[in-house]
Amino acid sequence: NNMYLRPLEICFSQDSIGCTFGRCTSHRYRPIGDTLDDILTGRINVNCIPCISVYQKNGKWFTADNRRLWVFQEAEKRGKCTEIIVRETLYIDNNKFTTMNNGESVYVRGSPGGYLWRNIPTKNIQPNENPKITSLQTIPTSSYTNQNYIEDVDTTDI
Repeated sequence: NNMYLRPLEICFSQDSIGCTFGRCTSHRYRPIGDTLDDILTGRINVNCIPCISVYQKNGKWFTADNRRLWVFQEAEKRGKCTEIIVRETLYIDNNKFTTMNNGESVYVRGSPGGYLWRNIPTKNIQPNENPKITSLQTIPTSSYTNQNYIEDVDTTDI
């Protein structure tokens, strides 16, 4: 069951994540910050990253794919990702639920790598805030398929 969510609407299930992707992934041991840099420079777009699974708990969406969520959220904060395709799952291993702050943020163990993303100002996007552009809400959701909508990075306050 696939749907679209904004990365910042999804919560982390864990309190911390490793700074590189796992050994069972297609980009094993790659620092998560390097992947974020690749999105910010347009070398890849968010569709290149495997879809994450989300699980609904107490009215909130959680994922066990915490490193990918970190990349997507940091890309959204920098204006490079508005929504992603996610797959709903009915189960997350309870051992994965180690978050202490309801999944709002996650601690990265070690250096996430990358350098470009550190210099791009983040927009203060509130997850539950209505989008600033209200006219977007008149677009029928069926035409909302362009996941890799990329907006120019606002460099005015760099």
